[in-house]
Amino acid sequence: MTSPEFLAILEQFQTTLVGVVGFVGVIWTLRANSKNAREEHRRQLGSRRTALRRILAAELRNYARALKKNIEAQRPNDEFLSVGRIHRLFSEQLTADLGLLELDEIDIVVNALISLDGMEHFLENISSQTSETRFLLPSASWEEFKKVNSTTADALNYAVQALEFSGEA
Repeated sequence: MTSPEFLAILEQFQTTLVGVVGFVGVIWTLRANSKNAREEHRRQLGSRRTALRRILAAELRNYARALKKNIEAQRPNDEFLSVGRIHRLFSEQLTADLGLLELDEIDIVVNALISLDGMEHFLENISSQTSETRFLLPSASWEEFKKVNSTTADALNYAVQALEFSGEA
């Protein structure tokens, strides 16, 4: 099989054969590196998505608990009721990352965040006095206060359930 003619042909095309083998090796390496990079990117997105779900679920869960305490509280005997403003800690900075969530989750989480902001505006409208940290509500608006707490807590709980349903929150 290694006749002199065959060896002569190999010698004549040696450079071409080495080039072809080298080129195939480079292409194979590029494809393998590309596949590894895609898998790593997918893992990173998955980690960021999981972290986002957990952070949002924790924050929204805490707000819902606070609102539930407001709902269960006794009607105040005083003429006015002092209520603290909600200061969103993480959800405000994470707005740009909401695109990592599934479309249904985005819809529900954004609805919950809008409900929080809407509650803030509603309390501003029914309050007799506001500061940077508190609302001073007339005690006559107690039922309205409980109602807005209830509807906002429902929206927050629904968002937490949606985030937990994904199994990553």
